[in-house]
Amino acid sequence: MKTKKIIKGKLLTAISPEIILFLDPGYLVISEEGVIEDVRNDIPKGREHEQEYYDYSDKLLCPGFIDIHNHLPQFTLCGLYRGNLLEWLSDIVFPAEGRLSSPEVAERFAERFFWELLSKGTTTTSSYVTSHKDATDIAFQCAERSGIRAFLGNVLMDQNAPDYLIKDASVLLRDSEELIEKWNGRDGRLHYVLTPRFAPTCSFDLLKGIGKIAKKRDAHIQSHLAESKEEIASVMEIFSDFENYTDVYYKAGLLTEKTIAAHCIYLNDSEIELVKETGTKISHCPSSNRFLQSGIMPYRKLEKTGIPIGLGTDVGAGYSLSMFSEMREAIESSKTIHFLDSPNNYKPMTSIEAFYLATLGGAKALSLEDETGSLEKGKSADFSVIDIAQLNVLNENFFSNPEDLISKLIYSNGENYIEKVFVKGKLVYKK
Repeated sequence: MKTKKIIKGKLLTAISPEIILFLDPGYLVISEEGVIEDVRNDIPKGREHEQEYYDYSDKLLCPGFIDIHNHLPQFTLCGLYRGNLLEWLSDIVFPAEGRLSSPEVAERFAERFFWELLSKGTTTTSSYVTSHKDATDIAFQCAERSGIRAFLGNVLMDQNAPDYLIKDASVLLRDSEELIEKWNGRDGRLHYVLTPRFAPTCSFDLLKGIGKIAKKRDAHIQSHLAESKEEIASVMEIFSDFENYTDVYYKAGLLTEKTIAAHCIYLNDSEIELVKETGTKISHCPSSNRFLQSGIMPYRKLEKTGIPIGLGTDVGAGYSLSMFSEMREAIESSKTIHFLDSPNNYKPMTSIEAFYLATLGGAKALSLEDETGSLEKGKSADFSVIDIAQLNVLNENFFSNPEDLISKLIYSNGENYIEKVFVKGKLVYKK
């Protein structure tokens, strides 16, 4: 019985925001358990009878992408524009999320959602489901069947939202504990993440309760922070005794090394320092920020502090589940700041940086850097096979330069050329 796989192709992986490893040819040696045993530029010799060999010489082997912020119920809403964040939630999102109270609808949405992610090369997702416990349980079931690596949570809200979406804080906390017991750590791929939507829809008692569970269970947390000026004004009206938005989360115990705060456009210096000191991570969601007129996250300012940052599509305010699209948006947003600021004061994001954020940067934001995010020995074999020949029908030589190759994929809708996707060495998508 053959126990290992050898995968040959043009291997591309980010080592840091500045450094890319590019092997042409490259070989991945993958164990029966789906772990990368070796990465090399020549074919391993010996024991061939125990190895399955796959030759993708003219194709690219790329790490699976890591989308650290999106909304499962919203992916059918992409492109439905309705003013700013709070208007969009009220008019578009809340009614749509209410539909997932139906188990049939919840299953149909979840199955399609995970298929869409995998088809675009995303092998790890951190997703908000709805406030419905059953819909979240169904989402876990669908994620388990799909083979994707998933961080999922039911959205926790007990105020300032429609009655059909809010629950008593005690019920929400109990639901979270039960879902943690059932799903957290399943197969090493599935994780429950505590998901307070954002401060305006949560009482402080609920936020504190979430903080206590996170500490007791060493659980992940995801929420929104400083996404729009209207949102911040709402927070400060509701939580008037607190110093600022970030202070609300801090005093509730929600800022931890396993917390991802999405957007973070309008943090002041003291808030940034608090995010850094607590080990909180940031999800940069540039397409959503523009779509809802929220603003532009000051990437360079936050990046220079050393706060770990990854990319989130934030579908459905973001208009695509493609991480290639989000990489493009991140670069173009940084160019906008460059134009508005003095060119000497702000350096636009490079294509290599964007690729890093979509892979290893996202893994670090989820505390998974030892497990996934890059094609390195000892990590899970999470990768895509991309037919780059379709991007190079005239045989131009720029595909020998990894930075040019990344740029071409980002700006040419690279998700359209993904042929196969593997998670833990197992084929989970085939075009």
